Amino acid sequence: MERSLAAALELALERLALSPSPRSDAEELLTRLLGLARPELTLRRARPLSEEEWGRLGQWLARRASGEPVQYITGRAAFRHLDLMVTRDVLIPRPETEGLVEAVLEVLSAQAARCPAPRVLDLGTGSGAIALAVASEWPPAIVTATDRSVEALAVARANAEALGLGARVRWLAGDWFEPLPPDEKFEVVVSNPPYIATREWDELPDDVRRFEPHQALFAGPGGLDALLEIVDQSPRHLVAGGLLALELAERRAEEVAGWLEGARDWEGVVLRDDLAGRPRHLLARRQGGPAIAPAQWGEER
Repeated sequence: MERSLAAALELALERLALSPSPRSDAEELLTRLLGLARPELTLRRARPLSEEEWGRLGQWLARRASGEPVQYITGRAAFRHLDLMVTRDVLIPRPETEGLVEAVLEVLSAQAARCPAPRVLDLGTGSGAIALAVASEWPPAIVTATDRSVEALAVARANAEALGLGARVRWLAGDWFEPLPPDEKFEVVVSNPPYIATREWDELPDDVRRFEPHQALFAGPGGLDALLEIVDQSPRHLVAGGLLALELAERRAEEVAGWLEGARDWEGVVLRDDLAGRPRHLLARRQGGPAIAPAQWGEER
């Protein structure tokens, strides 16, 4: 049987015919397997695969056909200009979160003259995608990242070392702000926290339910538990005028923005759409004066 790259691509398309995106999946698996750029799949169609490569391709195709995400199969995920290691201990970084990083970078750029070395805190860092993107794209930033999962932090640290950013980010184990000194403050607090309601389980794609870490997806019956905690505690850790930047579920974005609009600790509340035109990112500024940060929400939330 021919074992050329052209034959491998044909086999992959056949095996993945029922995948939501067969060509994209096939090309991603092959480029990762063979260490090629996508254009080389055409330019090097006659390239032979070794027996080991052909066998691994068969294993990968079987895993993808069973529903496992490509990123977990290859152990790699692209995020902005970074190539990150991912395991099933961390969420797969998504384009929506790239937009959140873009929003943070815009603010850092706008206030660069006033704050040349901004302190940035990434809560629930997972693979380290947000923290490492900020550290890479805004070198003056002083970046800290927290996560309660020691397994996730191990992935994030490995990514930092592989990218040459090991000395640029401080990694702390603990839930949200818990591992920080109570008086430590930042110019930016950013997070892509869990925001899916447990009652929405059946609405998720099968591959998300089966393979991604549930503790990084779900935030109580209403999907608001993590956001409540972060919004409550953020004023104590933001300087006056500091930025809170959050990724949200589109169906609850207006509700979360409503918590901050008119609240004493917050001003300049803005919802930004993602590339699909859905409200996805919340930006708000911490007002000057002592942080109140009361439990402002009723028990029904």
